[in-house]
Amino acid sequence: MRIVHKGKKEILTAIILYTLLLTILTIFNIPFSLYYFSVIAVLLFVLHMETYWKKENRLFEKQLLELDWLLSEVRHRYYVHGMVDEAAQEAYEVCKTPGLKEKIYAIYEALCSVDMNLAKERFKHMNQNRYFRMFLTLSLMVMEFGDKTVEGQSLYLRNLKRLREEIHIELKNNQTLKHHFSGLTFLIVVPITTLGAIESWGLSNLPELSSYYEGAYRILFYAFLFILTVGLYYLFFLLKTPIKVISKQHPWLKLVSKYNIFVRYCRNYEHFFPRTFEKLRISLIQVGETMDISEFLCKRIICGFLGFSFSFLWTSIFLMHLWKNKIIFLVLLSSILCFYLPVWVLKYRVRLAKVYMEDEVFQFQAILMMVMYMDRISTFELLEIMEDFSIIFKKQLRQCLLDYDVGQKEALHQLKENTYCVAFHKLVDNLIMCDDIGVTKALDEVALEIQFYSERRQQQTNYQLEQKGILCRFLSFLPLVTTIALYLILPFVTVSLSKLMEISEAIANGK
Repeated sequence: MRIVHKGKKEILTAIILYTLLLTILTIFNIPFSLYYFSVIAVLLFVLHMETYWKKENRLFEKQLLELDWLLSEVRHRYYVHGMVDEAAQEAYEVCKTPGLKEKIYAIYEALCSVDMNLAKERFKHMNQNRYFRMFLTLSLMVMEFGDKTVEGQSLYLRNLKRLREEIHIELKNNQTLKHHFSGLTFLIVVPITTLGAIESWGLSNLPELSSYYEGAYRILFYAFLFILTVGLYYLFFLLKTPIKVISKQHPWLKLVSKYNIFVRYCRNYEHFFPRTFEKLRISLIQVGETMDISEFLCKRIICGFLGFSFSFLWTSIFLMHLWKNKIIFLVLLSSILCFYLPVWVLKYRVRLAKVYMEDEVFQFQAILMMVMYMDRISTFELLEIMEDFSIIFKKQLRQCLLDYDVGQKEALHQLKENTYCVAFHKLVDNLIMCDDIGVTKALDEVALEIQFYSERRQQQTNYQLEQKGILCRFLSFLPLVTTIALYLILPFVTVSLSKLMEISEAIANGK
């Protein structure tokens, strides 16, 4: 999972806010230092990310609500006259939202197009919302294959109803997630802004605390607390942001991994640690990462080298005159941490992806239920629909579609080997049977279990959201607890005990 966001407006906003904060510091005559510089930088980072998240979240909810309105209008008008294109045209005429109106017009153009596949691809490039794309797919299939009656009702109308249900589930989950994360950002960020006040209060009451508040302990605690704050906030940001899989190339890693020294390192790593090597390879597949295992191992070495370089530079500047004997230990520790950092991030991404896997399989089941009764629909078209709606399994499904012409069953069996989810394997087994016994019969098992999976899915989703909330509420207190315990209580207790020992020794010696 990757979050990618760049823009000139955001950079300009950050510069303006930074200038404003510097002006405030100047007006209140607050001495500028590396501490204030770091606090301002973290606050700007958090403010920027929160603004971006709220903007994206509002846009996401707005799109879902707009589509819900559109589905309601199209469903009503299709029920009246039974024409999909006319229903879309009438919805366009009554729509008063400019952005939605453009999307409806694009959908209407695709429905009236001679080459529907080309029109669909054009709409997919224009609109990335998978629910809009699913609505267009359902409408195009009715235009191509015609509607039919299933269990006494129109299949198209029933599919629109189910799509609306999926939208409402998504909206409800998003609201619940926002509720769990409300107020946690404040708890994470506040402790770093109190360090200056703690130092001033502590030194004014106990001058002996200068050994803690003006020495190496202060520098190390600053570095630890700032890293903890930024790391926790970014973790929370990833947890509350809808998952996105972005295909990203790594040309510089690909180039570096071809050097002889890195090639030898990768071969030796595979030879001496075969199980770890295979686990890393599988993990890269699970998260949809585009880099191969050799590029990932090169990334680990580069991160370790960068950690060594930056930690050596940082300790040489700030701690050389204070902790000369411990410089090597700190440099080696930071190098090891940076070397293992890509592995920890990968494990976190795998854990996060597993949370969404089963939910996405249920969404596949719901989608297949919508289209399984369509006449003349093929397994290839089912895979195309799944790939279009997928997030977690998109890369594997895309590769299966590319290999489909070579051998249908071979491609589907390879799809099973490239994924590591039992529920998804069962679904692929149903797809393998489609060419032998027909789509409807092959997917009958999905239709029979859909009610059970629906209730189970809602329970699991609620449980996962609750677990996220509990974990994040617990972690959000770490910076505050760390500040109070290690920067307020520990120095006071240590200095007080040392003074008590001095007084006891003085009394014992009769002085």
